[in-house]
Amino acid sequence: MIECHTSPERLHPRFIGDWEVLLTLRTTEFTELGHVGRLHDHTHRMGLRPAARTSTLTDHF
Repeated sequence: MIECHTSPERLHPRFIGDWEVLLTLRTTEFTELGHVGRLHDHTHRMGLRPAARTSTLTDHF
């Protein structure tokens, strides 16, 4: 089985620089049976990671 949704640890590099991660929420991993588009059983994890820019230099008006 493979994980098809990335973990917060793998997302971290996308939130560097002037981003501040405000909260990380995620479910435990769960298995979904094969279906059209992904024929084999596979692992999912759902989550939410709100972030905010900490720099005003990137604001666009």
